[in-house]
Amino acid sequence: MEQEKVIQAKDLKVYYKDHKKNPLSRQHRKQVLKGVTLDIYEGEILGIAGESGCGKSTFAKAIVGMNKDIEGELIQKYGDPQMVFQDPYSSLNPSKKIGWLLEEPLKADKTRTWTKEERKKRAKEILKAIGLQENILDRYPSQLSGGQRQRVSIGVALMKSPKILIADEPVSALDVTIQAQILELLQELHREMGITILFISHDLRVIYQICDHVAVMHEGIIKEYGVPKDVYKNPKSEYTMQLLEAAGIR
Repeated sequence: MEQEKVIQAKDLKVYYKDHKKNPLSRQHRKQVLKGVTLDIYEGEILGIAGESGCGKSTFAKAIVGMNKDIEGELIQKYGDPQMVFQDPYSSLNPSKKIGWLLEEPLKADKTRTWTKEERKKRAKEILKAIGLQENILDRYPSQLSGGQRQRVSIGVALMKSPKILIADEPVSALDVTIQAQILELLQELHREMGITILFISHDLRVIYQICDHVAVMHEGIIKEYGVPKDVYKNPKSEYTMQLLEAAGIR
C-alpha cells in the first residue's frame, strides 16, 4: 500500500525582504527557495541535508507558517505542524518554569479548552514520554542540562499531539553523547506515536542513521532525493559527492 503524502511542495519559492541593498525599498526581495518540489510521506523520517544557508530552515519555516512570502504550492494534510529548534536555551523562555512552558501551547489551543488539571496531566504524560522526571516542572531552563532543555523543547512541540514534527538541527548544539540520546528519543517517539518527522541536518552520518529518505539541498533547490543508502552509494549530483567527501564518507 502506497504511503499517503502529508506535505507536498510543488515549485515552492520563498522570499525574504532584503533591506541591505536598498533600505528604503519595500519591494526588493531576496529569493531563498528557487522552486522546491518535494513530497513528505505519512510516518516517515525525511532528512534534508545541505550546507548552512542552502535553504533547509527556510523550507521548514514555510511549512509552519513563519515564512509567508511564498509562491508555488504547499499542500498539507494536517494543520499545526510543530518545530524543534537548534538551540533549546534560546527557544525556551528563561523567565518561565518548565511546567509553564509545557502548558502554554494548551492555553493557546484554539481547537479546545483545557482545564488546569488537564494541562498538568498532559504535561506529566509528555515528561514521561521524553524521559524526564516530574520534579523538573518547578525548575527554570537555566537549571537544566543542554540535553534536558532539548528534551523539554521536544516536549513543548508534542503537547498538542501534532502529526508532523520538524526538527531543525536538533542535536548540533549538543555534545556527542547527548546527541545520541536525543536521536534515540526522536526515533522512539517516531515508533510509538507514528509521528512524521522532517529532520534537518548538515550531518550526513546522522541522516543515514535515522532517516527513511534524504533530500540534498543546495542554493535553494533539491539536488538529489532517495533512500540514504542508495544516495550515499551512488550519488548522482556533483554537490552530493562533495558533501559525502567532506564528511569522509566517500
